[in-house]
Amino acid sequence: MAKYAFLTNSLYSGGAEKVVSTLIRDFYKKGVDIELICIEKNDFFEVPKGVKVTYLSKLKGDENGIFKFFFLLFLAFKLKNIIRERKIEIVQSHVFRANYVNILAKIFGGGHKVQIVNAGRIGRYKQAGFVGKINLFLIKHLYPKADLIISKSKGMQEEMSNFFSSLAKKKVIYNPYDIERIERLSKEEVQDFEFKKDKIYIVSVGRLIPPKRQDILIKALKKLDRKFELLLIGDGYAKDRFINLSKKLSLEDRVHFIGKVKNPFKYVARSDIFVLTSKSEGFPNVLVEAMICKVPVISTDCPSGPREILSPKSDILIRLKDSLEITPYGILVPIDSVDMIVKAIKTLSKDKTLRGNMVINAYERVKAFGLNRISSIYYETFLSK
Repeated sequence: MAKYAFLTNSLYSGGAEKVVSTLIRDFYKKGVDIELICIEKNDFFEVPKGVKVTYLSKLKGDENGIFKFFFLLFLAFKLKNIIRERKIEIVQSHVFRANYVNILAKIFGGGHKVQIVNAGRIGRYKQAGFVGKINLFLIKHLYPKADLIISKSKGMQEEMSNFFSSLAKKKVIYNPYDIERIERLSKEEVQDFEFKKDKIYIVSVGRLIPPKRQDILIKALKKLDRKFELLLIGDGYAKDRFINLSKKLSLEDRVHFIGKVKNPFKYVARSDIFVLTSKSEGFPNVLVEAMICKVPVISTDCPSGPREILSPKSDILIRLKDSLEITPYGILVPIDSVDMIVKAIKTLSKDKTLRGNMVINAYERVKAFGLNRISSIYYETFLSK
């Protein structure tokens, strides 16, 4: 059997890393000859003990961006040697930096087929200063040399096509979700937080960084009745900023910073409404996971994944004033709008029938992203070479 490898930055707690760990668990269970190569040793997600894991460096991922740029060549040479030594035929990489290393290793003589998974929107680098310009340069000159470019949503693929005049073979594969596992984990007891019956809990999961715009959600909470409380699950460099904002708005007793946890599903499942406030998303795992946990969802209509998840056929049931859109699967709101977040939360909280129907429809919707289906597509993609 041909030898395949996944390459990613690390097993740290990001959406792309979660996808890789999910696929590896399923491939391993099915007896597929697969190994994992990580640029950094910074583990959060777990993989089966029988899977070979190789680390290209001892980096942690918090190094200077310029240093990371110049370190790419070293990583690519090391990867090339591993590929040739182990006779790996296909390397599928996830996340931008891993994609650069994968392609460079091929240029340096790895002799392997390169499949890259575009895990984030290219457009975000246009507003990212000097480091953004470096990434755009690398994308422009390296991506066309890949044998296959996989995008996680149709919107991401369209953006990619607009960025390049010509591209290698391309394909859209949505993220996989182990629905049974998520449901099982959602039933675990929560012992470090008390959910009170007289409260309405809003929950959001994600890194605490400015592009995720949790500040919008905190400001929205200020305009809601005191029965509403907010759980923020995740960690990030903007955490102190968001804590200070909560204090400034006198919300210390209503905003709960849960932190980064192995099992966020048990908190989500016990909450009343899930809200995603990002300015940009590729294909947001947390949105689908909340739908699996049978919690009604609200999301900003940011490029590019949320609309594909919540309104795949533009099947808007109700379009309220100021572009608040109610679909069978959730509510889409404009980016950066505190008032629209407030309006959406009030709409859901007041309408039990709407919530119930939305949960039922959303659970049916997520079956399209079930692990068996998506994992089979990824496996067939490996076989297609």
